Amino acid sequence: MTGRDQTNVEQKRPRTNPRMWLVGFAVLALVVIAYWDTFRTLWLTWQTNANYSHGTLIPPIAAFVFWAERKRISGRASGGSLWALVAIVLALGVHVLSIRAGVFMTQGYSFVLLVAGVIALFLGGRALRAAWFPVSYLIFMLPMPPVLMSEVSFRLKVFAARAGSALAIKLGIPLARVGMTIHMPAGSLRIADPCSGLRSLIALIALGALFGYFSRGPVWKRLALFLSAIPIAVAANIVRITLLCVVANVWGIEAALGFFHDVSGVLIFVLALVGLFVVQRLLRMPREAGEAS
Repeated sequence: MTGRDQTNVEQKRPRTNPRMWLVGFAVLALVVIAYWDTFRTLWLTWQTNANYSHGTLIPPIAAFVFWAERKRISGRASGGSLWALVAIVLALGVHVLSIRAGVFMTQGYSFVLLVAGVIALFLGGRALRAAWFPVSYLIFMLPMPPVLMSEVSFRLKVFAARAGSALAIKLGIPLARVGMTIHMPAGSLRIADPCSGLRSLIALIALGALFGYFSRGPVWKRLALFLSAIPIAVAANIVRITLLCVVANVWGIEAALGFFHDVSGVLIFVLALVGLFVVQRLLRMPREAGEAS
């Protein structure tokens, strides 16, 4: 490369503008002020609702992915667009209306839209498309609509109770299921809402998205890895209920509902995590093929 070519390359490289940094910090400060109550409510939700206890991990993960992809994102940086301003105004409008209406859920989603709009405003639409995953990943930290949560939790609970008790019968355990209660000679097990598996399902879907994004291979295989988190989580919860029946039949109801009940939740999540690794290994393209393509 000649000296002239090197000079041209250096001239094409984007230079850091101190004013842009100041504007960026100012925008960040305004966002924190505007969404302070939303962030505080989110934090309380993560601390008090077991279904969203993973929420504390989502922002750091999203920030890490954004930082890891910073060169690719900045490499696609361009001028802002009118659509970015529209997205920002729409996000702030939804946020204000949500506060006035006392609806918390839409406040969180408006924040994700605002983040997308700010990135598009400062870096352009092409950079936002490059940052689509860390931005959209923030959705996993937000609560789902309560009606949807109740419906999904109920259906998961019914399916897990039926499948878990049926599998336990196949293992030779004498039991009779009546609704959400499993009756055995040692006593009865009640399949409550925390045993629906919804908590593990939400966390594993978020984890499956991370697996799919960082895995090698074509889009359909990465999507299959992401979607595999759903049946893996459901199957893991069925195994947990079956094991509870086994422990209750052998060592009694107190043993099943005591220490083993708490430990089994962690063990089954680890089992589901191993399942994701197995699916990843089955779907991942060979290294040589990935490099040749």
